[in-house]
Amino acid sequence: EGLMYHTFPALRKRGWRTLAASILFWMPLVREIVLWTGCVDASRPTAQYQLRKGRSIVVIPGGEAEQLCTAFGQDNVTLRNRMGFIALAVESGAPLVPCYVFGCTDLYYTFQTFFSFRETIRKTLRICLPLFIGDFGVAPRKNHITIAVGEPIFVKKVPRPTGSFASEPQKAELFRAAVADAHAKYITGLHKVFEERKHELGYGDRKLSVE
Repeated sequence: EGLMYHTFPALRKRGWRTLAASILFWMPLVREIVLWTGCVDASRPTAQYQLRKGRSIVVIPGGEAEQLCTAFGQDNVTLRNRMGFIALAVESGAPLVPCYVFGCTDLYYTFQTFFSFRETIRKTLRICLPLFIGDFGVAPRKNHITIAVGEPIFVKKVPRPTGSFASEPQKAELFRAAVADAHAKYITGLHKVFEERKHELGYGDRKLSVE
C-alpha cells in the first residue's frame, strides 16, 4: 500500500481495493489473508459498492483463464472478450487506467501438461491449477518487476438498463455501444503503455498479444 500511496497520493483519501476470486473468501485462513491485504470479492455488487463509496478498484481482467494460459517469456493477456470491468466503469463513470506488469511472465517456467483437464476444472469450479517452477521450486526466478501505468481513459457515464436488456432495447443498445467503445480504447491504451515502455525496461523484442 505504501508504494501505491506514494505513486498516487489521491488514493490515500479515496482508498482502493483489489478484486479477488470469490472462491478465496470461502477458504478458511485464506479469506482472512486476502481481506487483510485489501482484497474484496470480485462480484458485480461488491465492485459497484466500492465505486459508489468513491474508491478505486484494481482489476486483473484475465483472471483464472490468463493464469492458466501464462507462458514463460511471452506477453499474452486475456482481454478480448472481457467486458465486465468495462461495464462497471461505464455505468459509474469511473475512468479506466491501463497498466501492464513487465517481467511477471519471466518469474516462473510454466507447463501445459494436462491442460484440458485443468481447463475443465477452471471452468467448472473457477479454480486455477497452474503448473510452474522457479529457480528453487516455488521460489520465483530473480527478475526485475515494473508496473507501467498508462494514461487514464475517461468514459461517458451511461446507465445500465434496470430491467432485462430485452425489455429495454434502446437503453441496452446505448449501453452496449458505450461499453464496446471504452473496451476498444482500453486495449489501445494497453498497447500504448506496453510499446512506450518495453525498450526502456529491456523487453524491446517482445510483442503484446491480446487474446
